[in-house]
Amino acid sequence: MRILRWGAFGVGIALAVPAAAQMPPGPDPACWCLKQAVDDTHTDLTTKQGALDAAQAQLGQLDRQLEQARATEDVNNPQSVAQFRQLLAQRDGAFKQSNGEIVAAVQAATARYNQAVADYNNRCAGRPLPPPPPGPLVCPR
Repeated sequence: MRILRWGAFGVGIALAVPAAAQMPPGPDPACWCLKQAVDDTHTDLTTKQGALDAAQAQLGQLDRQLEQARATEDVNNPQSVAQFRQLLAQRDGAFKQSNGEIVAAVQAATARYNQAVADYNNRCAGRPLPPPPPGPLVCPR
């Protein structure tokens, strides 16, 4: 902060004038696009997390069905054994799905979201958003 002094006949007046570097930065129109990127990646992450939650719920349901089937399994009945094996194959498929591609998709979506938030915070944190642009927001990809 710089202090300017001026006055006449020995009377001094002190005015505090903030230096340019201490002034908060003004609004950045690009922050609208960065905010949109945060919103879009959050939506994508939420969708992928929902798919993972559904796959894990299905796996839990199949695990419970297998426990019930084990308790009543008649190993001397070929039809009963075949049904149990079919249920076990469904459970194995659900396990692979809930621990494979879906997990990788959630991890990638999380990384994209975290990067979008970091970009927004690095450029726009502490700044007011300017008025929204008229019409639809058009952002570079």
